[in-house]
Amino acid sequence: MNKKFVVIGLGDFGMSVATNLAAKGADVIAIDQDMEVIEEVKDKVVYAARLDSTDERALKSLGIDKVDAAIISIGTNFEDTVLSSVLLLQMGIKKVIARASSKIQEKILKKLGVHQVITPEFEIAGRVANNLMNEDIIDSIALDEHYNIVQIFAPKIFIGKTLQEIDLRIKYNLNLITIKRQYSVKNEETGEDTIKERIYGVPTSGTVIEGNDILVVLGKDKDIQKILE
Repeated sequence: MNKKFVVIGLGDFGMSVATNLAAKGADVIAIDQDMEVIEEVKDKVVYAARLDSTDERALKSLGIDKVDAAIISIGTNFEDTVLSSVLLLQMGIKKVIARASSKIQEKILKKLGVHQVITPEFEIAGRVANNLMNEDIIDSIALDEHYNIVQIFAPKIFIGKTLQEIDLRIKYNLNLITIKRQYSVKNEETGEDTIKERIYGVPTSGTVIEGNDILVVLGKDKDIQKILE
């Protein structure tokens, strides 16, 4: 059985969430008060409706009380976000996710009992700043104020060594999640080489780090910085 979701508010963020969930095989109900937006998305989701998400009867008429999760991304009208969140929580939705535009909004939504609050602007800003501060960091995901998952180019001191020799967990207090390994593919028509990446999978103690490897590691900022110095 497909998972079922409702996405309320179809701005850039909400539209992207709705269409991506649908593309992955989920049954998505998309809601907005703008009919032009509904027309744009109606053929990409299971059902699209123009309605007021603060109207409990209207929500129940769509069977929203039976979805696996609700994503609220209304945008500038925070009052509607709050009212919609309260209604969905009262309806017993298993997981209510709401978008916040400020830290105060985030606190309010958490106090209401919203299961997960997303602040895309702050999260993206943090990732950009982190990546700019260290050119060896390709990408990063903050898990909390201390721990990050980062993609880094394999440090020179690791190249040619096995993971057992490197001993990331004991020596550096870091956990290796996986390795992105680059490889070359020759175009038979042009004869040119194209560099591609593949996920190594689950590295073992005998895995040898190669020169163009990208390591995906989990750890504290201070420990990640140590291996990059």
